[in-house]
Amino acid sequence: MRIVEGGLCMSWQDILKADSMIDKLSSKDKKRVKKLLQKTQPTQYFGQDMTQLGDLISMMETLDVVKDDSKLAKKMKTFGEQNLDILASAAELRKDYETLYYQLRKVVYPKSKKEEKE
Repeated sequence: MRIVEGGLCMSWQDILKADSMIDKLSSKDKKRVKKLLQKTQPTQYFGQDMTQLGDLISMMETLDVVKDDSKLAKKMKTFGEQNLDILASAAELRKDYETLYYQLRKVVYPKSKKEEKE
């Protein structure tokens, strides 16, 4: 019996011999998985937008227009608190994201027996 993947025929013996999940894929699917894995790798820019928003809020709080208007000053303080809450959530989400990413990466690229011994 032969299994057809992406137009290529693979025997079940070939699938069982494969060292990793990636070895079991057609070349087209391998490229897709590798591209998406690379694209989803965590970067240093994950929370940069939110920290920039915090900088903007802090700068706006120093403006005379905001200082002179108690309602606007209170609103800016509320925005600052909301941004801190979002930053805390983002930090937690980033940890979860990285954990999940590296778990998926291990499925695609498991350690070879040689690497495990070192």
